[in-house]
Formats: sequence, structure tokens, C-alpha cells
Amino acid sequence: MDDQTRKDADILIAGGYGVVGRRIAALLAPIFPGRVVIAGRDEHKAAALCREIGEGSRARGIDVDDLASIAPALDGVGTVVACVAQRELHLLRAAIARGLGYTDIAPRLAFWQGAEQLAAEARRTGARVVLGAGLSPGISNMMARQLAKSVGRADRIETAILLSLGDQYGPDSLHHVLEAVTEPFSVLEDGVRGEAVPFSRGRHTEFPEPLGSRNAYLFPWSDVVYYPKTLGARTALGRFALEPAWAAGIASLFVRAGARRWLKRPGFFRGNRRAIDRLKKLYAGHDHFALVVTVEGSGRAMKMSLAGRCQADATAASAAEFARALAAGEVEQPGVWLPEEVISHERFFETLAPLGWKPLVEAVPPKFEVARTHRLEAT
Repeated sequence: MDDQTRKDADILIAGGYGVVGRRIAALLAPIFPGRVVIAGRDEHKAAALCREIGEGSRARGIDVDDLASIAPALDGVGTVVACVAQRELHLLRAAIARGLGYTDIAPRLAFWQGAEQLAAEARRTGARVVLGAGLSPGISNMMARQLAKSVGRADRIETAILLSLGDQYGPDSLHHVLEAVTEPFSVLEDGVRGEAVPFSRGRHTEFPEPLGSRNAYLFPWSDVVYYPKTLGARTALGRFALEPAWAAGIASLFVRAGARRWLKRPGFFRGNRRAIDRLKKLYAGHDHFALVVTVEGSGRAMKMSLAGRCQADATAASAAEFARALAAGEVEQPGVWLPEEVISHERFFETLAPLGWKPLVEAVPPKFEVARTHRLEAT
């Protein structure tokens, strides 16, 4: 697909009538009138959202788990935004084969086991793949890129996310978190790989007001996996806090009690969906979220914080900007990329600011300096 054809082609949002997808569609439709295609298994739901959004948006059927439905859905498409979990990577592979732009709000870590092969294929076909367009990966990557530039060298990067039980999120997001809780994962500290379990090693983390200090526990957020490669970090850690605060404490107790095996039982998610829905109703309206990224290097440390209500809005704003950059041809180099490798963080935050998403940037004491001070005081 040549540059001009790509710039005139449609933008397909798979899962476009879901919690995040519908928000992305509403942001992109006025920018690309007549070019936004809202797609999903239920074409009637997609059509209803098209009538609501207008701007010449169109509906199309697609089942990302059914190869036969993907090819016709991609006719006339230049950019794909995936907002639905994929058991297999059929949609991604099809986009690469056609040389399309592609981004995803929930990339699977397992994909990266075959990343080099897919990257080589993308370079051959001209496909431009930016994986991780949501909160994390996505906004967190842009924060890390900006902070790394500010401090001069990114030796240590930490991502801490706080989510609320009463917020809006789809079943795919919840299933991803529950699935991640069941497995140990690799962490990198001072250049050494080790193993950790989710919701372990809790530590007080300062989130923006009104949230304040919360215990945040180790968690395998996708963005930190790649900072050693993209930003040269020797330590890269992700942390997770919940609102209400007791929920993270209970999760940590479960992990320490060996409940991970119980959570892995077939049908656990389906069997407990009703209880989870009751919790969501109980805490309805409690929808604060926060994202904090800290980068240390060259004896300096900087922190960026983003907080607000309804994380789906922030996720959609991020994904829409990545999709816009792809559709506008601003990601010129074919291949498979993380956001911080190919997207301008300056342009990214300039675009999000009018939508109400403007991170706070501040200098903080480096952790090794804090530890050294404590040792001196003790002596």
C-alpha cells in the first residue's frame, strides 16, 4: 500500500462498540470523516453506534477469532485499531500481510516470543505496527520517553498504576488482570533477572490527590518488559494498586496463601462473574485512576503523574492519537515497534492536553540517594 493510498484508506476499529472502542471511534470520526469503520461480531450494535457518532462512520462485521471474517473486513482499510482480546494473532498477522498500520490497546506478552519473525515480515510488506496504545503500554511509554530525555539516561524505570473497582472496564480487561495474577513473571533489577509473583513486595507509592499514598504491589505490566531494550534501563518494575485499598491487600493475601492455583481453575472467571458484577455496582461512581512513571539516571530522578476519573477515557485518547499518527503516515518506518520508539512524545502530550489529560512532571529524590541518607542517619 503506497503512502497516498494509506492516507486515504479507512480506519477499522475492531471491538469498536466496546467500552474503549466506542470512545476511540468518537474521537477519530471528526478527524477522519467517512473513514472510520466500527467493527465487531454484532454488526447491529456497530451500526447503532455509527448512527450515534455520525461523521460518515460505517459498520462492519468481524470476528477476530475467525480467519474467514477478517479478510473481507480489511477491504479498503489502511489502519487497524484492535480493542478486543485475540486468542490467536489472526488480525495482527492479516494486517502485517497487507502492509497496514496496526495498533492494539491490549498486546499480549506472549506475542513477543515471535516478535522478530513478525517484525521481519512487517519490514517486508511495509506494515507499521505500534503495540501498546492504551494506558500501559501506551501513555506510560510516552511518559518514560519524556523522562528519560529529561534525566539524560534511564537506569531505573518504574510504572505504578491505580485502578478502581467501580470504574468502567470490559470483560477482556478484567480477564487479563485475573490471568496475570496466576503466573510468576520475570523482573529486572540492577541488570539481573529474577522471578516475582503478582501482588507481592508491596510498597507505599504516592499517587496524585485525592488518592494519596497507597500500597502498590509488583505486577507484570507490559511496558516495563521492553524498557531495557527501548530505553536501556537496568531496572524496570511495574506496580499495581487498587481502589478501595483493601482490595489490593486481599489480593496480596491470596497470592501469599497460594490461591494462584485456585484462580487458575477452569471456569473460575465465569463462575465468579456475578460476584464481580456485584462489587462493580457496590462501588459504582468510585472510578478514580492514576498512572505514575518514575525514571532515574545520571544521579537524577523525575516523575510524571496522570490522574482522573474513568480510565477508559484516557485509554481511548491515547489509542486515538496513535491511530491518527499511523493513518496520517507519521510512523514512516515499517516494522514492529513500541510507542516510545516511533511516536513523538511532545506531539502526543500536546494532543492529549486539550482533552483534559495533562500529566504533572516533578523532580524527586533518586531511590539510591534516599537509601544512602537513611544509612547515614542510622550511623
